[in-house]
Formats: sequence, C-alpha cells, structure tokens
Amino acid sequence: MVLSGCALKASLAALFVVALSLTSYASSENTVALEQPEAQHRVTGTLAKLDIAAGKGVLMTDLEKPIFFRLDRPELFERLSIGDRVTMQLDDEGLVLKVIETLPAEVHEPPPPAK
Repeated sequence: MVLSGCALKASLAALFVVALSLTSYASSENTVALEQPEAQHRVTGTLAKLDIAAGKGVLMTDLEKPIFFRLDRPELFERLSIGDRVTMQLDDEGLVLKVIETLPAEVHEPPPPAK
C-alpha cells in the first residue's frame, strides 16, 4: 500500500495525536498514583491526660516530652486508661488517626561479670 504525500501526512498527524493522548492519559494516571496522603506522624508514649468531652489529651513520651493531641473519634480510646502505653498516628494538626496499645519495652538484666 502506497500513500500519497497528503495521506501520509494525515496518517502521521493522526498517529501523533493518538500517541500524545496516550502519553497524557498515562501521565495523569501517574499523577494520581503519586499523590501523597495527608502527612502522618507516629509517636509512642504513656497516655497522661484524656478529656473525651473536650476532645483533647496529652501523651508523655519516653523522654518526658508532652505531645498534645485532639480527637474526634472517642471510640479509639474506649478500651484505654490513663497510664497505658500507646502508639498514636497523628496528622499535621495533631488529630488522632489511629491508636494502638503497646507493651512496655522489655528490660533485661545485664549478664554477670566474667570471673
């Protein structure tokens, strides 16, 4: 099949448009796939204060640093008590996204000195 100059140019133009639209479609899919979820921070410590009615509380880290947080889902805390060791996932504004009760770190006695 031999194409004339005009037909060849039209075919190439159509091929270019199809290729361009496929590239645009692929890049728009990649953009969606690469979007970052809300920034999240994970912190572990002891639940020091909890005021469910006011929607706020304080977590004390192992370095005795208070972490203030807000909560809008009180059901996350229904099985927890003050003094429990927890790991929280917070957003950038300090809102609790997830709470997991954690076990205290195991502390082992050092081995006896060699004789």
